Order: sequence, then structure tokens, then C-alpha cells
Amino acid sequence: MKHRTYAAVCHGPFAGLDYLRPRPFQSWASGHLNTLIGGWLQLDPPCLELATLAHEELLTRREELAAAMKFADVDLTPIPWLSAARKAVAEKFPPTPDEPKGRGNVYVILRGGYTQQSGWYGAYVGSTTKTVARRYMEHRSGKRAARGLPTHGIEPLYSLFVGLNPVGGGKKRLLEAETQLHETLAPVVAKVTGDVAY
Repeated sequence: MKHRTYAAVCHGPFAGLDYLRPRPFQSWASGHLNTLIGGWLQLDPPCLELATLAHEELLTRREELAAAMKFADVDLTPIPWLSAARKAVAEKFPPTPDEPKGRGNVYVILRGGYTQQSGWYGAYVGSTTKTVARRYMEHRSGKRAARGLPTHGIEPLYSLFVGLNPVGGGKKRLLEAETQLHETLAPVVAKVTGDVAY
């Protein structure tokens, strides 16, 4: 798989998809998923999170061959650690409806530019009081950007943070949430970058 730089475009979350379900595409027809995977992978940047989630559903059904070929056709691979990362986040952050809400957001960005030994992809964990889309575009444009994201940022990974936001409790709590998310992903994602507070 070759390294490439994608357009600085932020795809929003897929309308109507429950990212918190263990199998978000469980009720979708296999043929429809294969068609969508092909379309998602043709975008610039590709929607690798959605394509990987759909591919994982087809793997569960043992119907993944056509999807695997669509990844191969564009010289991409599914995100190898996404399933383990989603499970780790779900276990660490069970739903807490009574927790006070605020205006802070934690987020995870898929980052390319790594080697096969590290699974091709890494994750950048951050926090912001802006919208995730706006902060992502700042990273891609080079404005207060984390190292590597202007060139290698691919997309926000909504399934790893959508259930955690908005974060209440002020800046200190927001940084704590960012650190907890970073530490949750570190054991299952080969390359995790971002700030942590100790």
C-alpha cells in the first residue's frame, strides 16, 4: 500500500447509522454493503471507517471476498485495529446519561503515513471546544496542527468518540477525557499520538 495525501475534506457522520452498536451494519443487505464499500473507497479522502465497518460485517457473514477485492482495487486495506479499538472504548466508557454535558469534544483522527509493521494506520487523539469538523479542518490546513496531520490526516473516526461527547466539567475535565481516550486506544492501536495529562 503506497502512502498518499488526500484532499482536506471532512466527511460528517453517516446519517442514521448507530455508531455505538457492536455491528452497525447488521441489518443491511450484503449486496448493498459491497456497493457502498466501492463508493466509499473511491472518495477523496476515502471513508475508510465506514468501509471497514461494512467489511467487518461481511466478514462475520463470511461474505467478504467482493469487499476485499474492492479494497485491493484501490490499493487500500481495512483499518486492522478498528474493531479492537471500538471494543476497548465501549468497555472503558459505558453510557452515563446522568453525566453533566458541556461544550467540549474529544475526537480521534485516522492518520496514514505509517508502515505495514504498524498496521499502515495510526490514530491521533485530541480535544476541542470547537466542532470536531472545524478542528479537523484546522489540522489539515496546518493551523495549530498536530505533527503529520496536514499531510497524513485522513478522517475523523466517529465510532471511537461519538458517544463520549459533549464533555462537561471545563477544560480540566476535557483534558482528562482526552487522556483517558488516548490511554484506552494505546494498547490496541499500533501508533497513537496526541497530548496526555499526568
